[in-house]
Amino acid sequence: MTEYQRSILAGAVIIAWTSWCLWLYWRQRRVRAAAAGGAALVAYASQSGTAEALARQKIDDLKAEGYSGDEIRLLPLNQLTNEALLSTRRALFVVSTFGDGEPPDNGRAFARRYLNGARLPLDLSHLSYSVIALGDSAYTKFCAFGQAVYRGLAAMGAKPLQPLVRIDSGKPNTTSPGAGTADAVNYWQLADRQLLNPSSPGDPLYRIELRACGPSPAWRAGDVLTIRPRLARRVVEQWLARQGVDGANWITVAGHSRTLAAWLSERQLPDRICQPGQLLGGEFVDWPLLPEREYSVASRPEEGRLILLVRQRRGGLGSGWLTRYCPVGGFLAGCIRVNAHCHTLDHRRPILLIGAGSGLAGLRAQLAERARCPSPGRSWLIYGERSPEVDRHLASEIDGWLEAGTLSRCDRVFSRAGNGPRYVQHFLTANGEQVASFLSQGADVYVCGSSAGMGEAVHRALADLLGTQAVNRLLDEGRYRRDLY
Repeated sequence: MTEYQRSILAGAVIIAWTSWCLWLYWRQRRVRAAAAGGAALVAYASQSGTAEALARQKIDDLKAEGYSGDEIRLLPLNQLTNEALLSTRRALFVVSTFGDGEPPDNGRAFARRYLNGARLPLDLSHLSYSVIALGDSAYTKFCAFGQAVYRGLAAMGAKPLQPLVRIDSGKPNTTSPGAGTADAVNYWQLADRQLLNPSSPGDPLYRIELRACGPSPAWRAGDVLTIRPRLARRVVEQWLARQGVDGANWITVAGHSRTLAAWLSERQLPDRICQPGQLLGGEFVDWPLLPEREYSVASRPEEGRLILLVRQRRGGLGSGWLTRYCPVGGFLAGCIRVNAHCHTLDHRRPILLIGAGSGLAGLRAQLAERARCPSPGRSWLIYGERSPEVDRHLASEIDGWLEAGTLSRCDRVFSRAGNGPRYVQHFLTANGEQVASFLSQGADVYVCGSSAGMGEAVHRALADLLGTQAVNRLLDEGRYRRDLY
């Protein structure tokens, strides 16, 4: 055997031995994972996509523990059955709370089956579980549904792996075990800003157009843009003046250099007087970031720009930044959060679109996406605003969709018109027979707008019109989708 042949043989032996060791290591990890609990389940209940995004991120954590992809099941809570729960030894539940302590729409069926007094007799003593609950501490029933899931599983004999983890969306720098985000941050340029309702008795409503810096991310109607707003320049300058510090000083933090004013524009500024050395030394990095703000996307990617409809609120942080303080041509950071719960799977089905105010954003996105369907089903838009003279937003676009057949019927409801129904829920009640007939043809329902006002009232109107069981059936079948905020 020549020296060359001996080298080849030695290399082959080394490769074979290394491959064998790697296989043994991989097999042992599988065995350890199986011993720790067999197949794993990640279940989520999410109204706006946040809990779903976090649940998907947690799959990577399980893979790092030794589970393979085919050993992990990801399911919305509504799809959990007795069989799924009984065949799982380890489960993670990532759930948000909607409205006044209620489950999200894709968790309501689970709550009825297992949590609301009519619990199915189920022995889950084999199951080890953990629960991550998302909520906002500004609400009285903070993380109420997450707590209900945690207690309900324990009542069926399941064993908690750790105490309930609560994540407070109202405190952006709060860190909890299990917290995190799976959304990729993109940078956007504010390309255009248009006031839609000059002279309106209501707050200003703006059409905001954003252009992606670099490759544009994908999104669908129903998805949400999350932005990190900044403070107005005058607010930062006034605060710095009280501190006696020049905001033009350049500060380097973690290898990134910016002016002090630029750094501070992203932070919640304390009321106290700080020492100049603290500011110039970069200690402000420990101050909480400004809270994120979320907006329903109003366009489809093929339009070339991401469109938002934003109501300017007095003292509003996100709305103030987008509609007033961020200059046209300026830049902002934001990420698209997939909200599959609000995606329309088949535009050939008829759909009833209901909204008010800035909720027109989500309805516009549905119609823009629907316009690309070769044979869309019938669509009926019911939209509420204040004044019939100055609040006919996007009138030319809506008329165009009517002429093209994308939109079959449009009814505008004005609270200050002086006659007829004042709000969309009143319109539903006054036209109950037509609405019920339309829905009986297999139509979906899509509602977008304020939860506390319009959303809850529309839900009650539909329940009065169709019956609670019928509305629950629409929710369980994914035919009633609510993009509420």
